[in-house]
Amino acid sequence: MARVETTEIETGGGAGVPTKRAPVLAVRLGRGRTGGTTLLDFLIQRARNQGREIIVADGDRRNADLAGLHPGAMQPPTDETGDVKEWITAVLIRMAETGRSVALDLGGGDRVLSEYGKDLALTEFCAEIGAQPLALLCMGPDPSDFEHVLSLVRAGYFAPGRSVLVLNENLVPANRTAAAAFEPIVTRGDFAELVKAGARPIYLPALACMDHLRTRGLGFYAAIAGERGTSGEVMDPVRRFMVKKWIARLERELAEVGVMDWLP
Repeated sequence: MARVETTEIETGGGAGVPTKRAPVLAVRLGRGRTGGTTLLDFLIQRARNQGREIIVADGDRRNADLAGLHPGAMQPPTDETGDVKEWITAVLIRMAETGRSVALDLGGGDRVLSEYGKDLALTEFCAEIGAQPLALLCMGPDPSDFEHVLSLVRAGYFAPGRSVLVLNENLVPANRTAAAAFEPIVTRGDFAELVKAGARPIYLPALACMDHLRTRGLGFYAAIAGERGTSGEVMDPVRRFMVKKWIARLERELAEVGVMDWLP
C-alpha cells in the first residue's frame, strides 16, 4: 500500500522514513461497542502508513472484529480463561522478541486481564523490556460506561502512566452535541481526578461513511489514496473527503492533548 501524506495528517519521520520509537503495548479497555476496535484499527493503519510494523492481537473470539479487519492477527484458540491467558503470554513474548508494538483488543475480556495482572505486573514487564504501556479507556455518553472504566482504573491491574480517555462521538444521539452528551461525565469530580493524575481525554469522531468503508474492504489510508478495496471498488470523492477529514480531526484530537509520542 502506498504511503499517504497530506498536509493535515501527522506523518512522523518524513517521506519513506519510519519514525523510531520504543514499542508500545496499546490495550483497549472498556465495554464493547464503545469505539475501541475502531481506534485500535486506526492506530494500526497509522503505524503501518508511517512504516512501522505492529502486532495485531484480537482476544475476542465471539466478536473478532479486529481480526476480521486484519487477517493474520493473533487470536486465542478458545475463549476459555486459561487459553486466553496463555495467548496473552504468547503476544507479550512476540513483542519482547521482535521489538514491535502491539495493539491488543480483549473485547469484553477485562476480567481475564484482571486475573492475568495478578500473575504478571504488566507495566513493570514493559519497563523490563523497554516497552511503553498505553491504556485506551473507551466510553460512550452513558454514565455506566464511565463507571465501568473507573472500576478498571481503580482495580489497578493495568494502570500505566500513559492513559487516554476516549469519548466516542458515534454514540451521541443525533439531536445532541458531543459536549452536551458527555457533560455529565466530564464534569464529574472523579473524571477530573483521572485527568489530574495524567489521563488525557479525547473525542473519537464519528465517521458517517464507516459502514460504506467496511463493506468495501477499504482501510482509511487506502480509501483516501484511491486504492481498490476487496470489493474491487474505489472510494468515491465525497466519501474519500469524509475519511480524510475524519483522520485529520482525530490527529488533531491526539495532538492537542500531547499523546502523539505515546502511539504505536
